[in-house]
Amino acid sequence: MDKKYEHTENDRKQAHTNWNRKAAFYDKSRPDYPKELITTIIGKTNLKPGSKVLEIGAGSGKATAQFADYGLEMLCIEPGADLAEKGIEMLKDKNVKFIVSTFEDYPEPAEYFDAIISAQAFHWVSQPIGYQKCANALKEGGHLAMFWHLDLFRRDVELDKELWAIINKYSGWVSCMPEEDYGPRMESIASKIAGSGLFSKPEIIHFYMEKFFTADEYYNYMLTGGLFDLPDAEKQNCHEELTQLAEKYNDIKRNLTFELYLTQKIS
Repeated sequence: MDKKYEHTENDRKQAHTNWNRKAAFYDKSRPDYPKELITTIIGKTNLKPGSKVLEIGAGSGKATAQFADYGLEMLCIEPGADLAEKGIEMLKDKNVKFIVSTFEDYPEPAEYFDAIISAQAFHWVSQPIGYQKCANALKEGGHLAMFWHLDLFRRDVELDKELWAIINKYSGWVSCMPEEDYGPRMESIASKIAGSGLFSKPEIIHFYMEKFFTADEYYNYMLTGGLFDLPDAEKQNCHEELTQLAEKYNDIKRNLTFELYLTQKIS
């Protein structure tokens, strides 16, 4: 994978603070995960009501809520206190517990969980400790399911070219990359999972969603990225450019790719 899509230890430490600061924008801007993705994980990992599931980087519980509906016993690790508080309030009637901590600092119980999930977060976990802790926490034959949504930009689509220019201009990268970079990304993630020596070669499964953003919605989406830290004047300029783009194309259409990496602990 291209180095520009990888994270240093300093990036990871800064991200814990940044995500918490953006808690107000996260729920209303990030897409939900396709139901088929959730049911695929549950089916392929043989999860049942009462199964014990650990979630790494749960945020405000966006993915958590979709799994909690199946009666799972969930423990969510989230370093952002404000994000965790949102999840606690939203899921207070579910069998869900939040712990405010990084996964690296969480003292995981050995061979306790039936499955570990991580939505849009595992790339922030330090390695090799991340895979080591996951393997230690899973029961024999337990599964690790990591999944992300991605917005892949094509060079031959005018809307993609114009939106990509705005994103680059205002540091608004959020789960996006040029389409040609996607193959190397998959190869890199799969090789790191298998290269840990603790997990099987992952099964990679894709899901797709067509989503239409208004200018306001895409602006809020970009605020969960680097746009958040820019001066107000630049944010306003960005909003105006997105408004013009949405008017030109009758909203901002995106074809989102959801990728699931499903792997099993090696006994």
